[in-house]
Amino acid sequence: MQLSLIIPTFNEEHNLKRLLPYLHNYSSGYMAEIIIVDCGSSDKTIKIAKEHGAKVIVTNQKGRARQMNLASLEAKGEVLYFVHADTIPPSGFDKLIINSVREGRNAGCFTSIFDWNHPFLRFCNYFSRLPFWFCRGGGQTLFVSKYLFNACKGFDESMIIMEEYELIDRLKTSTKFKIVKRNAITSARDYRANGPFKLQFVYACVFVLYALGASQDYMLDFVGRHIAKPSRSCN
Repeated sequence: MQLSLIIPTFNEEHNLKRLLPYLHNYSSGYMAEIIIVDCGSSDKTIKIAKEHGAKVIVTNQKGRARQMNLASLEAKGEVLYFVHADTIPPSGFDKLIINSVREGRNAGCFTSIFDWNHPFLRFCNYFSRLPFWFCRGGGQTLFVSKYLFNACKGFDESMIIMEEYELIDRLKTSTKFKIVKRNAITSARDYRANGPFKLQFVYACVFVLYALGASQDYMLDFVGRHIAKPSRSCN
């Protein structure tokens, strides 16, 4: 059993220079391939991906959900592993994931910590260990057996925000979701740009809006009015 590691990108050359060598050096032999699915980068993202042996898919369909679904169609591995370009999985990530799937835990994530040693973010790190839906996040990465992913029909492509949370909700109806207590290291770049307290408050508001059934347009407008994000998103 092997996994296909999928990274959606848009102008991520800086992060890929660090991430791709790491993935090759700290995997345990269960990684069948790395798939980069890019939605129109103008930097050296694609060049760097190819230099490090990644399979590259280019699409003009914007949105992480569409990107990740497209990559899953090309994936060879029995397990799909979705990783953000600004996140570093724990050493031996592939073996940890395969072991979880072999135990019957067909979907899950890692715990996570930020790469900024800010006291408030150190406090926030703890919550990635908890089983509640609002404690999940893209920085924890996400693994799922390809069979289960297909059975659940993948990511909802109508969603531009909260697509990972929505998928996890559906996965939990078919398998016991596994939280592997090994830390992925995720970038705090949005927290640095916005301030940790402000950004976490805005995210909390978005969680409430999502739980109340707010529309994608409303949540996107809310985020756009309150968060200054680095220019990298395909959404």
